[in-house]
Amino acid sequence: TGPQNNHRWQERGVGLVLLALGAGIIFGTFSVSALPGQDSLGPRLFPALIGGGLILLGLAHFRPASVDTREGNADEGHWPSLAWMVGGLLLGVLIYKPLGFIPAALAIFVLTARGFAARWDWRHVAAGLVVALIAFFGFTKGLGLNLPTGIFKFILGGH
Repeated sequence: TGPQNNHRWQERGVGLVLLALGAGIIFGTFSVSALPGQDSLGPRLFPALIGGGLILLGLAHFRPASVDTREGNADEGHWPSLAWMVGGLLLGVLIYKPLGFIPAALAIFVLTARGFAARWDWRHVAAGLVVALIAFFGFTKGLGLNLPTGIFKFILGGH
């Protein structure tokens, strides 16, 4: 027991989160339809690869670990950081359809950045907005995918 047992439960908790995210992405992938003229994989390829990768990473967290038994070497993890990142993903999923891709991507970026950083910073919002806009236009204009515009429908058109 002790720190090593606590560490294993943390590893398994992260593994379960990764498995759930991967399964959710793969499940959601089947709701994306290929556009006319695209092959059968179309827009499903990359989400399926990402979901599969998350599942593999999740499974890796259940492998027998070689934990250093010397005192002070067990990594305790940082639960608040994990909570910020998982919360960002959940919020992004919840607001994707009603508010659109850009606010969802921005929320995921900002809350994940908050999980990695020690404090809040408005530069996270600015960087997240740039990343969300580049991703949105890359997917819609570059790849011809239809992403929900949500609250920006009056500016961007779309659905």
